[in-house]
Amino acid sequence: MADQYMGAADRRSPYAAPIYGQAAGLPPLMIQVGACETLLDDSLALARWAGMADVPVDLQVWPEMIHIWHIFHPVLGAGRRAIAQGGAFVRRVLQEG
Repeated sequence: MADQYMGAADRRSPYAAPIYGQAAGLPPLMIQVGACETLLDDSLALARWAGMADVPVDLQVWPEMIHIWHIFHPVLGAGRRAIAQGGAFVRRVLQEG
């Protein structure tokens, strides 16, 4: 999949992987990741990278959740709760900014 997405482009470009760019000055981040997620380690690294640049990070590791569990919101309560928390985060950041 990475080859289809990136082609011959540099995979360490911040446009492809923000962790290779500068975090300073980014707005607050919310990271929701499932505990059973393939990208759990990447999410933890992203939170650490942003936090080390003094970017506020709300890292949420959801037990038993898989990759993009949010799309199952019609039948999964955790999906609905995650979406609601995301909305609350955006509203809070916009009110503070």
